[in-house]
Amino acid sequence: MNSLRQFVLCLAATFFVPWLCLIVIPHVKMAKAVAPETWVNQDLGTSQSFPPGTPNAFRRGQEIYAAEGCASCHTQMIRPTYLGLESWRPGFGKEGTIEAPVRTRETVPGDYAGERFAYLGVQRIGPDLSNAGYRHDAAWHHAHLYEPTSVRGFSTMGSFRHLYIKRKIRGQRSADALELSGEFDPGEGYEVVPSETAKALVSYLMTLKKDSPLPPATTPIDASQDAGEDVKKG
Repeated sequence: MNSLRQFVLCLAATFFVPWLCLIVIPHVKMAKAVAPETWVNQDLGTSQSFPPGTPNAFRRGQEIYAAEGCASCHTQMIRPTYLGLESWRPGFGKEGTIEAPVRTRETVPGDYAGERFAYLGVQRIGPDLSNAGYRHDAAWHHAHLYEPTSVRGFSTMGSFRHLYIKRKIRGQRSADALELSGEFDPGEGYEVVPSETAKALVSYLMTLKKDSPLPPATTPIDASQDAGEDVKKG
């Protein structure tokens, strides 16, 4: 009887202790440190929305990112140096046409301030997207989503053409039309334009710029003022 009781207690402790250390304690710490919608940059003495843009716009793009399964093949976390050598590699995560202001650093919890979910990902079939907003402009991301091999011939990523609209040109060509050539050209008199869903997804990707020199110093603040500003802007 005593052996059974001891076994049950040990079994309960085996599950409870990791749950306490990995979920409960970190959650309590983050809840105290980070305000729901805003953070205070103590170096600059300012408060602002985080991530960039209005919370609703950011979340819309993030929801599409989740729904399309992007987190299945891409991560948003640069591992600490003791878990890998990636942050030591010159230019890691910066390949592209836009130069990031500082060298890539490892991810810290403050990078996800204001996000309901942190899409860390599970494997890197595709590149890490922590700093995707620094690599290319919106036009490149749209072309890449429509047909990955049109900008990267070696890409194994599937096409997201269902997020784009092929239509007949009426009058002038749309300013949002994708620049496609060769076998991907929609044909004379036609154009491919992004849907509102595609625009929201690319806008979200362009906000992924998590390589500030220092993580944002966060303290709880009253988010009502920023929320009011977002309403006025919307």
